[in-house]
Amino acid sequence: MLENFGSYLKRRRRDNGLTQDRLALALSCHSNTLGGIDSVTISRWERGTTEPTLERQRHVIHFFQDDADQVLPFRSARPNLLSPEQSVGYLIRHYLNSPKLGSKVGTFPEKENRKYEIRHLSGSDVDDPFIELILDYDHSIFEAGLPVSHELLHGWIGHSNVLSVVSTKFNHYFGHLIALPLAEDIYWRLIHGEMEEAEIRNSDIVPPEEPHGLYIYSLYGASKIAAALLLIEMAHYAGKYLESIRHIGGLCATSDGARLARSFHLQPGHVGPEVAHGPVRYQGREVQYLTYTAPLAAILKDAGLRRILPLH
Repeated sequence: MLENFGSYLKRRRRDNGLTQDRLALALSCHSNTLGGIDSVTISRWERGTTEPTLERQRHVIHFFQDDADQVLPFRSARPNLLSPEQSVGYLIRHYLNSPKLGSKVGTFPEKENRKYEIRHLSGSDVDDPFIELILDYDHSIFEAGLPVSHELLHGWIGHSNVLSVVSTKFNHYFGHLIALPLAEDIYWRLIHGEMEEAEIRNSDIVPPEEPHGLYIYSLYGASKIAAALLLIEMAHYAGKYLESIRHIGGLCATSDGARLARSFHLQPGHVGPEVAHGPVRYQGREVQYLTYTAPLAAILKDAGLRRILPLH
C-alpha cells in the first residue's frame, strides 16, 4: 500500500524533531514554491484534509533530502475521506456542478440534456471531423507535439469502437471519450510509463469479452451535461463487461481530470519526473505526467458507484 503525503510529512517531521511551526518556517525559507505556508497548512496536510500540488510535494521531499523517484507516487488521502454513499455526490458536486470547475470543464451549464446526443464512432471516413477535433484537444495540452497521428487514432477506433464516442448538441461537437480494452501487459506498460500511447498497435487491443485493462486515452466534456453523458457511457461499459475488466486507468494531465480520477478511487500509478511527450501545459501552467489506475473490483466496493453501473 502506497503511503499518503500526510503520513509521509508527519513521519519525516518527527524524524527531524520539528514542530509544525518550525517545519512551516523551514519550508517557507527552503523554496519560493512553499513560501507563506504556516502551521495550519502543515496540520491540514498531515491530517489529509487538504493536499498540496505535486510540485509542492516534490519541494517538500527535496527539503527532507529524500529521492522523489523513490518516494512518489503518494496514495491520495481524498478517497479515504469519503464514505461509500458519498462518492456519487462527490462526483456531481466537484466535477459537474462546481462553480469553480464550470469555467474549466465547460462554459455551457445547461440544466437539460434533451438536445444532447451520444454518437458512437466507427472509424469510417464520416468520423474524420470528430477525430480531428479530438486530436486538436490533445494538441492543446501537449505543446511539444502529439505523437498519436490521425491515421493511428482512426485505426484504433476502427479496430475497437466499443467505447469511442463523441457528445454532440445539434450535431455540434461537445466532447469525447476514447477508451481502449488493452491486453494487460500493454496496459501496465502504459501505466508505468514504459511505453508511449503512440506505440499502441491494433494487435494490442483485445475484444472486450477477454480479460483486459480499460485504458482511457482521452476524455473531455466541453459542457457539464456532455461530461456527465460521457461518464455514463463509461459506467455502462463497466457494467456490461464486469467479468473481463481487470483495471481502469489512463493518462491524466489536468487538475480537473485528477479530481475526477479520485472520485472513482483511482490511485496514482506513475509520476514523472520526465514528462512523456515533452513539456505539458494546460490553461497556462505546466502540469506533471501522471497516470491513474485501480482494479475494477476495488471500484465496485463503493456502493454509490455501484448504483450508477447498469449491472448485466
